[in-house]
Amino acid sequence: MSTNGGKSRARRRTAKEHGPDPVDVHVGQRLRLGRELAGLTQTGIGRSLAMSFQVVQKYEQGEIRVSASRLVELSRLLGKPVDYFFAGLGPSPDAPETVAADNTECVGRREIELVRAFRAIANPELRQRLASLLRDIAENPPG
Repeated sequence: MSTNGGKSRARRRTAKEHGPDPVDVHVGQRLRLGRELAGLTQTGIGRSLAMSFQVVQKYEQGEIRVSASRLVELSRLLGKPVDYFFAGLGPSPDAPETVAADNTECVGRREIELVRAFRAIANPELRQRLASLLRDIAENPPG
């Protein structure tokens, strides 16, 4: 006999049956991007937060869910606000946007290297001149 008045309940989503939850995958992608931008390895993050690199790897792949307390620790370690991990998430958890609000989902390895190198320039005037040069090149490509 049914205890819910004859109404059938929708089955709960399981990772085994349905694959990783799209929100967990999105958070993992943002973790990986933030880690790479910070120049950190999975091992480095693991050591800093007393966990194995395999756990970090599973977070990044969306295989396991990042707890709220761990998300706060990761945000502090990466120097990002907690909402960074959810930036670009679509209106429905099942339909994340393909491009984040700050366009970071489309960032490739070369762009990450450029950002790291740019951040390493200590002289603010030089950074400003370089940024201006890049804008000029983008607006007026040679050839």
